[in-house]
Amino acid sequence: FTGKPVDGYVANRIVGTMALCAALARAQEKAASLGFGLLLWDGYRPQRAVTAFLR
Repeated sequence: FTGKPVDGYVANRIVGTMALCAALARAQEKAASLGFGLLLWDGYRPQRAVTAFLR
């Protein structure tokens, strides 16, 4: 929505807790058994990105 890269995002990764990762793995397995997959669009937002959005 900004039309340009946002400060703070340096890799195509989402940061989460081990519990989140385990829950996502279970959800992915269930989705796959039904012929679906998961696509994560958002996760932890670096403070530099929040600051850029506020500008």
